[in-house]
Amino acid sequence: MDKKILLRSNLAKIMVEIIGQIDQVTQLHSIPESSVKLDGTPVTLLDLALSNLLEKMSKQHFPDVTFYSEENYTTLDFPLLAIDPLDGTREYIKNRPEWAISIGLFASQNFVGEGWVYNPVKKELFNSEISCVAHVDKPEYYGEVSHSEWDKGLFKLFISERFKLKPMGSIAYKLGRLAAGKLDFVVSLAPKNIWDIAGGTLLCHQSDIKFYSQGKEVLEVKQQYLPPLIWCREELFEELSSLL
Repeated sequence: MDKKILLRSNLAKIMVEIIGQIDQVTQLHSIPESSVKLDGTPVTLLDLALSNLLEKMSKQHFPDVTFYSEENYTTLDFPLLAIDPLDGTREYIKNRPEWAISIGLFASQNFVGEGWVYNPVKKELFNSEISCVAHVDKPEYYGEVSHSEWDKGLFKLFISERFKLKPMGSIAYKLGRLAAGKLDFVVSLAPKNIWDIAGGTLLCHQSDIKFYSQGKEVLEVKQQYLPPLIWCREELFEELSSLL
């Protein structure tokens, strides 16, 4: 596929046709049914159903693009659709409405493309049509971290009067909220795979929010990124990273 043609593809418009199907599948699996994968992580029937639905979408609209999903992945070839059909499986199992579907479309290994994140429980959609939120200097900035990292006490030493933390669900959902201006930064102290963060990070780029891994700005698509992971505006990074 011509990469110029791919970059003109509007994922937001394509997914308008799919949202109704996503909602129907989610309603069919309102009661979580889970099992454990070989790597010890949980998987549910909804994970698999959404993965199948999105793979069909990929074959229909992006037949020459590599489908790279948490539930079905091989090699990281480009152009690429990096998909997490249900980011926040533990939140879904706990009936906590803080999970989301995440899609990132990349023409090449450069971390540039179109993102899409949707929370079907809250009907919150974050896509390329969100408005860029201007940075405002203020005395306090609010950020979100994962419930599991919070509960493990990983942020006990994060002490600041300027930067305030709150636990929230899936990383994709947090990044969608960040891109939409609902908070100021996101931090994770656990490794993340590309499918976890692709859609949300691409949306953050629209709002001039950068992604940092181990103290360096991320510019290329890789399979995994190591902590500390920070998403924030460039002017906040030095002070925020010093707290980690």
